[in-house]
Amino acid sequence: MKGWFAIIALFSLAWAAPALSLYDQLAPTLDQVRTLQNSNPARALELLSKAEDAFRKGAGELAPVLREGIQQSLADARQALARRSNADLEARIQIIKAILGKALYDNYFSALAAGNSTDANRLLPKVLSASRLPNSLQSQIQTLAAANNLDGVRQLFERTYAQGILNALQRAQAQTSAVQAYLEATRAYALYLIVQDSPRARGLSAKGFVDALGKLSSGNLNGFKTDVQGLVVQAQNFLKATSSPQSQRRSTPTTAAQTPPATGGVRLEAPRTPPAPKEAAPAQAAIAQTRPLTTPPPRPTSTTRPVQVASTPDAYQQLLGDLRFLIKDNRKLERVADSLTGAGIYSIDDWKRALLEVRGRLMEAQVQAETGQTDLARRTLAQVSTRYKTAIAPLIEALRPELARRTGQVFALAENAVGLRTSDFTVLSGELLENSLALEGRSLGAFHDLQVWLLQTILGIPRAFLFILAGLLAFFPLYLLTLTFGGRNTYWRFLGLAFFFLLLPAMMEGLSYIGSILSDSRYGRLPFLGVLTNLSIQQNLVAQLFWGLTVFLVIIFATIGLRGIATQFGLLQNQRTPLQKGRRTIPQPTAAAGAAASAKPNPGLTSETIVEWDEEF
Repeated sequence: MKGWFAIIALFSLAWAAPALSLYDQLAPTLDQVRTLQNSNPARALELLSKAEDAFRKGAGELAPVLREGIQQSLADARQALARRSNADLEARIQIIKAILGKALYDNYFSALAAGNSTDANRLLPKVLSASRLPNSLQSQIQTLAAANNLDGVRQLFERTYAQGILNALQRAQAQTSAVQAYLEATRAYALYLIVQDSPRARGLSAKGFVDALGKLSSGNLNGFKTDVQGLVVQAQNFLKATSSPQSQRRSTPTTAAQTPPATGGVRLEAPRTPPAPKEAAPAQAAIAQTRPLTTPPPRPTSTTRPVQVASTPDAYQQLLGDLRFLIKDNRKLERVADSLTGAGIYSIDDWKRALLEVRGRLMEAQVQAETGQTDLARRTLAQVSTRYKTAIAPLIEALRPELARRTGQVFALAENAVGLRTSDFTVLSGELLENSLALEGRSLGAFHDLQVWLLQTILGIPRAFLFILAGLLAFFPLYLLTLTFGGRNTYWRFLGLAFFFLLLPAMMEGLSYIGSILSDSRYGRLPFLGVLTNLSIQQNLVAQLFWGLTVFLVIIFATIGLRGIATQFGLLQNQRTPLQKGRRTIPQPTAAAGAAASAKPNPGLTSETIVEWDEEF
């Protein structure tokens, strides 16, 4: 961890601009999503997709662990929109901003250490905004930074974060609403993510926050309260550590850059937050305000509309009951149930709906690939892969671990492959169906396994190279055909046309893969060449019908050419050269007749029958 953090300290100056640009793009968009989630869900989903695209285009310079955390949270935010869960969406947005805030926070201190006050002044307001810290803090930090007191700046930041974590946890304890308690605990978790590698925060851990949120999400309110109390104690210790008299030594930029702050031995992890309890109806929300958080909600009577609360013990027990028919090992059963509840899955029906949703997103990626939007298709595939790993794979790993591993590998391969074709998505869709059949102990069979193996073997550059090579080699027999039979015989020219249309699909396929490579943002970066992918027979119906037309043309031209040549060689009958049926007995000529015959030219041996082999009669 120390080595990793040292690398971050040395290179985060290069991340300053990307992190700042990402925050400027994502933060306002996510705020709009939060505003429109109830009034215009379709527009909110469109804006969230825009945020996902902007992040994937600009996240290349982020640390992998931060990038993975934001990708996961964006995928969870999409699920929250689909479930119409305001609290869940709010929690995901908090986590996303916190991760971006972590990148900005590290970049800010790297800029200070390098003496780059311009970048530091640009980053500071964004750091405060990402964590919703008071603007009054900015002047205090700038005063310490101007005095080169980096230790003082860091200690002031950590004290502010420690106080914020403690306040949020105490508010979570005092809440009578499970949803509000969830949001406050998530707020504390988001603040902790920014300073998680501080040595002063050694007592706190991401696992402690996630466990507490998981218990609240699954309805274990007493367990949540106990965990929060433990977190409060550790947050108080963190606050005490940051409130001790700070060192008055002034650090120079060179020294700070060479000796980055020690970490607290905390491994940075991609944040993963359990889903929020679903919001109660207004009438029951008012009732909830009158009872303590630790009491379970009363069951609705027949005259009241039941409220579906995903975070009740019954939901978790229902999931355990569903899984118990499939998984006999109790330890494995609980592990799978914990993983699924963390992804918002509380029953087998929820799991099946998640699988259908993943297949729907896969079809969306297929259409994007079919229309030449390869980068967008790859980003959609990344979202599909993420959702599969969190919501589908945990159950499949318990039933058929080799299938879960294979599916994860083939999705990862497709996500990074060049030259995706619609036929690839057919195999991927079949692989998801294979996952669905795993619950019933059935399988698609050996042929599907063969297709997946072939896809894993040739997908990407190997297949592109194969078809490009075939397209180039197709010109060689056409050249030899023209050289050999390009004479005056019309029928040979018809045969040449037949060969041309026979090899044309191979040339088109090779050209389509050249377009795929050159239009890819990782290779040619010429997106306008993406239209060439439409030439592929594997890509769309138009190309397939065109290939069928070329087959008919091959048949027609080959028939005309071969029939004409067969007629020329006397193998077929025509009006000029009738075939002789049977044998004729030729009488022996007499000597006189022979002499006369020798003097008279044979009418069958005329100049018309003495022709070149490639000419017409």
